[in-house]
Parts: sequence; C-alpha cells; structure tokens
Amino acid sequence: MVQDEDVTRGFFVMYGESIKTLQDELAAVLGLALARGFLFRFGFKTGHVTAREMGLQGQGKEVIDYLTEIWIEMGLARPTEIVNNKNGLKITLEETLESSYDGDKGCDFTRGFVGGLISSISNVPHYCVEKECVSRGADRCVFVVTEEERK
Repeated sequence: MVQDEDVTRGFFVMYGESIKTLQDELAAVLGLALARGFLFRFGFKTGHVTAREMGLQGQGKEVIDYLTEIWIEMGLARPTEIVNNKNGLKITLEETLESSYDGDKGCDFTRGFVGGLISSISNVPHYCVEKECVSRGADRCVFVVTEEERK
C-alpha cells in the first residue's frame, strides 16, 4: 500500500520499565559493555529522529526550552535543573525511568537521547556524559552535554 507523503509518522507509548528490561536483556545476551553502547546509540538516534519529526530547531535558550518540553511530554525523567555554563549544558534529572539500583549500569539510552536531541535541534554535533547516576548510588542523575570536537 502506498501512503501519501503528507501522512504524519506515528509513534507508540510503552511503559518506562521497558527501557530497563531492554537494558537487562541486552546485557544478558551481549554483555554489559556492548549493551551500554547499543542503548547509547539507540537513544542518540531516537533523540535525533524525535527532534527532526517534531521540526525542532534552534540555538541557546531555545534548545533548553525544547529539551524541557520534550522531557515533560515523554516522561523519561523529571528535570530539576538545566544550566548552560562554560563547561557545557548541565542537566540534572530525577526519577529517570532507566535507573536501576544494582550498581553496574547507567542511563545509557537517556544519555544518547539527550545527545541526539540537542545535536539535531542545534544542528551541531554534541556528546553527552553522565557524571552522576542513581544506579551508582547518587541521589539524582547529572549529565553534561558539550559540542563534539571537530577533527
């Protein structure tokens, strides 16, 4: 069946536990290192496609506004602080769906999603690092997003 090009692409909703379950299953099948890399890449591409499909573009404060709106709408976590400083964009999240309490995993999908989303919105490659994580004993998850160095 041929679809009209103007048809909006669909989306689906799944329980937050699905991300954690995917993480656990990938770790069991691929090992933890490959699972974490896969989830980061999947998150990055998901963030990129989300921004593209929603037509989000901007710089500076617009990026922060879009990021806040996306978190609220998607329910991946509860943002408590987003600060833009000389070290990059610092994002503090609570109640991340991906966090586990077993001490050996991080929020790899979320980290990728943030990097992909911001890269797509700003049209500048960015990378996201998780500095603190609930799954490693912190009270909240803290991410720092910086522009990727150009080679």
